[in-house]
Amino acid sequence: MELLNMPQEVKLDFKKKREVFHKDDDIFATMDDDSSDEDVLATIEKSVDDTMLASPEYQSFADLGAKMVECVCPSGGVRILVIEEGDGPLVSLDSEVTFHYAGYWEGASIPFDCSLTTKTGAPLRQRVGTDMLPGLAIGFLNVHGPSARFQLLLAPHVAFMECGAPPRIRRAEHVLFVITLYDVRTLHAAAAFNDLPREEQAKFDVAINAIKDIRVDGKRLFEKQKYKRAIKSYEQAISIINLTRPETEQQEEEIKNIKIKIFVNLAVCYCKIDKPKYVITMCENIDKYIDINTHCKALFYYGKAHEMLGKTDDAIIYYKRALKLEPKNKDIGKTLADLDERMKKSALNERAMWQKAFDTNVEEKVVYDVDEEFKKSVIDMCQDLAGNEDFAKFDLPSGFTRDEIECLKSLTSQFEGLTVFEEGQGTRKKISIIKKQT
Repeated sequence: MELLNMPQEVKLDFKKKREVFHKDDDIFATMDDDSSDEDVLATIEKSVDDTMLASPEYQSFADLGAKMVECVCPSGGVRILVIEEGDGPLVSLDSEVTFHYAGYWEGASIPFDCSLTTKTGAPLRQRVGTDMLPGLAIGFLNVHGPSARFQLLLAPHVAFMECGAPPRIRRAEHVLFVITLYDVRTLHAAAAFNDLPREEQAKFDVAINAIKDIRVDGKRLFEKQKYKRAIKSYEQAISIINLTRPETEQQEEEIKNIKIKIFVNLAVCYCKIDKPKYVITMCENIDKYIDINTHCKALFYYGKAHEMLGKTDDAIIYYKRALKLEPKNKDIGKTLADLDERMKKSALNERAMWQKAFDTNVEEKVVYDVDEEFKKSVIDMCQDLAGNEDFAKFDLPSGFTRDEIECLKSLTSQFEGLTVFEEGQGTRKKISIIKKQT
């Protein structure tokens, strides 16, 4: 969003290193290009209202400014009204902030500029004081993170200067920014952490800032496929968090959640470098803090590790547990289907090999790759349905393997009056057992 960038002719004490905004994943749907101007304006107005970026009610900027506090800066011209803020430290100049904003001219209800109207509609992520309007940077420095909502009233000399950029940016006019701050990351916090005394390192806020910096670095390394270096970053984060002494139950809970996330990250990294035993160790660490059977991603990588170790039956168990938590997860469903296909091909190849070795054409008995508990459940269900004289229909859940479906058909055919009905294809296939009326 170029309008927030510092005009080139402005002279500031801030570092002038260029930095491109990094966008997060889309969080707002883009507007339809065929909409009328009125529809577009209505959409913008609703969006800023929904995200608490709407312009406040006021008679004039002078009236609004009287309710605000003057920020301390040499040139003046920055007034702030903090609506909500965090209990962390003040945002520092060496910070990266993630935020949404909307800019308004006096008397306007529709913003002339807003982060929601970008292609992705994602919050901006920018370093405080780098290519940022000077008044905006001063405003951030007067707010406690990591999250906040506040309004800034900026004079022309700390915003778009006296010349402006007509027609969109008016000349010599005050401007109101409504801002929602989502996160603050202190850059280089991890590097500075090691130089701190032990009692300072144990402080919750200090440790969290360092860990946040390290996790961002770990994610960056992972995206570059530098998995071993990413592992070192995540291991450093675990070492730091183990030094932390929480003072409240809320801090203890946050530390627990961070540990779980880091162990998941480590499990993914170890999976990438083919270290299944290390993946299992990370999953066991997760199980120390929560019941792993409630964590879909951990169960999935538990299954991956067992599959890599050749323990296919155990892998299927964990995959199915993960799929039970997220029945619509296509990745888990595909992994199960692929594994089932490989197992069937392997079984056929093995049979063919032994047949060739013994040169026999003995008729093979069909063997389905299902456990005894599954067979027992199907037989019990069929017995209950067969005992009904009236018409009955039992819809089965999705997620069955091919062998389970074939086994189901075979067992159902042994009961008079029962039929397996299939509808649809692939992941949308619906399976029912129907009892015909006698």
